[in-house]
Amino acid sequence: MMTSKELFLTTLRQEQTEYVPFFPRDLTLGMDAVPARTDEVFHDDGYDAELSARCVLALQDLLNSDCNVGCIFTYGLEAFGGLTKFPENGIPYVSGYCFEDLENMDRYEPSQILDGYLYKGMRRSCEIVHEKRPESAIAINVPGPMTMAGFARGLETLMMDLALNPELADRILRFSIDAIRYEMLGMAEDVADCVFFASASDNPDMIGDDFMERSIPGIEELVRYAHKEGLPTIFHPHGVFSTDDRSDALESSIATGINGFQFSEGNDASAIADKCRGRCSVLGGVDAYSTLLLGPDKRIVRDTNRFIDIMKDEPYIMMCSCSVNRGLSLNNLKVMADTIADHNKNAGF
Repeated sequence: MMTSKELFLTTLRQEQTEYVPFFPRDLTLGMDAVPARTDEVFHDDGYDAELSARCVLALQDLLNSDCNVGCIFTYGLEAFGGLTKFPENGIPYVSGYCFEDLENMDRYEPSQILDGYLYKGMRRSCEIVHEKRPESAIAINVPGPMTMAGFARGLETLMMDLALNPELADRILRFSIDAIRYEMLGMAEDVADCVFFASASDNPDMIGDDFMERSIPGIEELVRYAHKEGLPTIFHPHGVFSTDDRSDALESSIATGINGFQFSEGNDASAIADKCRGRCSVLGGVDAYSTLLLGPDKRIVRDTNRFIDIMKDEPYIMMCSCSVNRGLSLNNLKVMADTIADHNKNAGF
């Protein structure tokens, strides 16, 4: 019998279709499973890697999931002078953009992301999770190109740059892609099984032609670096990709060489599967903002089984439509996990 990690990776590599792995992409929800306060994991310019790992494993024990991100995660860029706030029992959020003042960008090199306490703490958490749970897969969670640039500059300001000063926007984007590369390879070394490009702002609904002109080349470059290190890749852009007018955007995403494409809410899963078939695995599933947030149990079971049925015979990894964070009902997510487990048990696993 294959391990949980092996089942996840063989699905990602399109080598099996019978077992449906579960990857909730829990970024902060594990703190509710312990429970632990946010300011206990993140505190006084420090990061408690031991507690972070305990949170990750507590949620995985509850859900019996096949893959985790290895740490309680935040996108903070304090290494470049950014400011992240950590509410006592809330979700970390960026409150100061490191390149809001452009002079700051000239003071840093992208490799300095490796000097930040957040990077070091999250990296150590991944090491602990890898040591304690070697049979489970770890996906390193990093931003997509425009998403990272938005965290660095401020998304509204970046959008203005794209419209009024595209050369400046490209400078910020270049710095961001290089920083992602350093973070991705540093976090992944000797502990990770794949890379997940979390790309909420790499969204054609939001950035229009810049998705094809800027996001796609950036992802393609990062995929090459990941594959050079033997790391499969998953791309999760937000926006609609299943309609005819977005066929080119989906085609270009797959053509970057990704191993998996995760669709977000609002997409036709069967249309995504048709386009990905034979080229990459498909990830996605239950809407995190409606079904999982609101329930009830019957709706969660129905929607979970609906996606499993749509993806029958496809290399499919069940996820929520986006990441899960603290405040989401643990019971609701457990109902989803149990529904997947029932399916896999009936399939002989």
